[in-house]
Amino acid sequence: MPWVNKETCVGCNICIDVCPIEGAIVIKDGKAEIIQEKCIYCHKCMEKCPTHSIRPNSENPALKGMRRGGGRGMGRRRW
Repeated sequence: MPWVNKETCVGCNICIDVCPIEGAIVIKDGKAEIIQEKCIYCHKCMEKCPTHSIRPNSENPALKGMRRGGGRGMGRRRW
């Protein structure tokens, strides 16, 4: 699930232009915002963003330490 780095987004609208789903990306307060309920995760916005402000969820600082599986954080098994 992509997210937008608001610090580097310049609100250029390129992500909106390449997104195949109308309304999945909007500009709010001059920055792109992805409407997660509408996003189909095609990643076209990430590919075309000139400032690389649209990033994969794995790089979202708000979710650090919340990985699932064998890594650190939630989901780690202890035997």
